[in-house]
Amino acid sequence: MNPLVVVEGSKHAFVIALSEVRDAGWTVVESWTATADPQRVCSGTVASAEDAAAALLAAVAGAGLIVHAQAERDVIDRLCDDLRRIGRLDHRVGDSGRRLRLTAEERAIVDLLLDGRSLSEAARQLNLARRTADRRLASVRRKLGVETTAEALAAIARHGA
Repeated sequence: MNPLVVVEGSKHAFVIALSEVRDAGWTVVESWTATADPQRVCSGTVASAEDAAAALLAAVAGAGLIVHAQAERDVIDRLCDDLRRIGRLDHRVGDSGRRLRLTAEERAIVDLLLDGRSLSEAARQLNLARRTADRRLASVRRKLGVETTAEALAAIARHGA
């Protein structure tokens, strides 16, 4: 799956996202023009609705994206909503440039909860004791700095962490 990354933060946070995608083996170009190269990721700044439309067209054509979001709030929200229809969006907000790092086990539980399963159902499906599932979910909440599971799931769904 091609990366779809929207960074709302400093230029430094955007550069970190570019570096992470390059380190994962993708070819990053500063353009919204998609090509037949399946390893190509388009990158650039979205400062207007026209920029957002060009970036979205590149993603629809099959390119990955790394967007430095600088446009009005409604433009960025619309772009993120559209990108979520294409694939899993990594929406980074803030200047830390650090992405939430979930273990594979934490991600598996979160994915099942986001799909509408209860924690008990997720634990059963993953062949875990309910207490183990509780501990993994508590770890996710700690990493996000939230108190409730609902807050954690909302943050992950909103930002694609």
